[in-house]
Amino acid sequence: MKHTTRLTKTGLWVVVLVTLIAGVGGFARSAASQELVKSQGIRFRLIPAGTYILGSPPEEPGRYVDEAPTHSVRLPAFYIAITETTNAQYARFLKATGYEAPLYWQDRNLNAPNQPVVGVTWNDAAAFTKWLTRVTGVQHRLPTEAEWEAAARGGLNLQPYPWGDAAPEADGIYRANFYPGSPGYRFTAPVGSFRPNGYGLFDMAGNVAEWCLDTFSPGRGAFRSVDNRILKGGSYYSRARDLRCAAHQSAPPQSTDGFIGFRVVRLPAP
Repeated sequence: MKHTTRLTKTGLWVVVLVTLIAGVGGFARSAASQELVKSQGIRFRLIPAGTYILGSPPEEPGRYVDEAPTHSVRLPAFYIAITETTNAQYARFLKATGYEAPLYWQDRNLNAPNQPVVGVTWNDAAAFTKWLTRVTGVQHRLPTEAEWEAAARGGLNLQPYPWGDAAPEADGIYRANFYPGSPGYRFTAPVGSFRPNGYGLFDMAGNVAEWCLDTFSPGRGAFRSVDNRILKGGSYYSRARDLRCAAHQSAPPQSTDGFIGFRVVRLPAP
């Protein structure tokens, strides 16, 4: 016998109320309700403390064997820059410190004020964060891989990309700057050229690969390197699989290239 259920008007309002409450709970973690601070021309978004699901399941298309499996990580609250560090922001550091300009600083394809700074080594990026700490009195540093990935996911769980599971160019809509080339961009795009993720962060996939704080040790034996640093997010030079949140690359800290940049983490005041 077929069973049917009828909702009374009272029951219907209960369902609506529960739905609204759930929606408010979800909104509490959205970009619209997260604290925003600005320092030295950089805007930072607060990523709330909580447990985040990171890594990639075995069945995720494009998964690399060296990626972390799906796991949960408890993170304290932190701020992360809304965009990759730009040439304009990096120029303040160069002017204030006399630090040597990075490779490609004079390259007209890559040096517009609102393009991400490239050609920076991990050491250069770390020096920038130390300068920010000194001039602001608030600790700044590069993000850990876990922080970066939690921020990149924008509140989503078990989705390959910062926007979900759609391919980066699905339905003719480009969601990132990546190879073989997003329309209109042969090299880096001005930061914020594509839609942000759920936390209001731009270019967490593509544009430039971003240095992280962590070391990485690929290989074994005599060829094992303990000095390499993690790079996340892929770049304009990357295929779609490298834009996934769980994907990572690594390079020696003195490495530099036209597709490598960074963004900054700011720690809350004690």
